[in-house]
Amino acid sequence: MIVSKLLIGMSYLSKACWIGLLLTLMLYGFHKICLKKSAGQGKDYILYYIALVYLVTLLMITGIAAPWSIHNAHNDQMIPFQDFDASYFLLNVLLFLPAGVFPPLISQKDTKWHWKYIGFGIILSLGIEIIQFLFTGRLADIDDVTANAIGCLAGYLVFWSLKKCWKASGAKPAGYGTYGFCLSLLGWLFGFPYRMGMCLGDMFLVSWGVPIWSGNQGGALSFQGIHYTLIIYFVIQLAAAWVTGKYNQDLGAKIGKILSGLGMIFFAVFIIGNIV
Repeated sequence: MIVSKLLIGMSYLSKACWIGLLLTLMLYGFHKICLKKSAGQGKDYILYYIALVYLVTLLMITGIAAPWSIHNAHNDQMIPFQDFDASYFLLNVLLFLPAGVFPPLISQKDTKWHWKYIGFGIILSLGIEIIQFLFTGRLADIDDVTANAIGCLAGYLVFWSLKKCWKASGAKPAGYGTYGFCLSLLGWLFGFPYRMGMCLGDMFLVSWGVPIWSGNQGGALSFQGIHYTLIIYFVIQLAAAWVTGKYNQDLGAKIGKILSGLGMIFFAVFIIGNIV
């Protein structure tokens, strides 16, 4: 179940990448034209873009982006853990982990623990459940709110703990080298082949109508020939290696340089194996 849900989530994520890009460009234009102020640094908009992609993906997964109607059935489950599904609960926890990270990361002002970020996650979850109950015909489940709150709390706890450790160690602030590390990490996550050589990143190419194997002909799915996705993620690791090498004093850049180097070797071996 978890793998199938992740694949569905990847299909939503592939669409959200384009929508997030459009929203980020609109935000840039709003700052530059309407507010008539500096649009900020490029790395700020990288963060805004990632946060917007997450938000759009969240709305798609929960059905909020689907058509609304007041004539839908109103379904609810208000008794905690009555029909408990451990895998579904875990997925809901994972879904809201970023909700505890992006708000304080974008703010970058608070140095102490603030419960307002947890409150934001709970309000966001409640808002989603209310909309699901009133307008989308989906089930409003109290267990979802509980799992989302735990996910948000866990995400913020990880962020706050890492921030305290970085501050105590006198580490340099995040920069382009940090994003290079994140890029390499995402390359590993989406490009690592698992079942029948497929990877999560294959969903991106499939949703855009791009064949993922050179053996695909006439719409038929084949696992023969060159796996195009692996080439893309080799290039991503190459780009991450260049960024972390150029900005090697940024937070996480040195680890990112090692990670991206291993990634280039890993994906190169798989690509050569496909060709041979």
